[in-house]
Amino acid sequence: MSIYTFYCRRPDGAAPSFEAYELEGDQAAAAQAQVLLEQHMSASAIEVYDKDRPVLTRSRAARSAAA
Repeated sequence: MSIYTFYCRRPDGAAPSFEAYELEGDQAAAAQAQVLLEQHMSASAIEVYDKDRPVLTRSRAARSAAA
C-alpha cells in the first residue's frame, strides 16, 4: 500500500487544498480522484502523486467532454 496525495486544482492552477489516502495501487487512486472531483465542485482537476511520482491528472473538462 502507498500513500497517495491528491491536489485539488482550481481553474487558475492553484491548489488550495490536498488530501492523502493510503490505497492499494494506481487504479484505486484513479477511482478516488474521481470521487474527489465530484465532491470538490470548485476543482477543475485533481492531480495525484505517489510520493514524487506523478500518477494522473483527472480533469473536469475531460470528464464533461466524455459524457
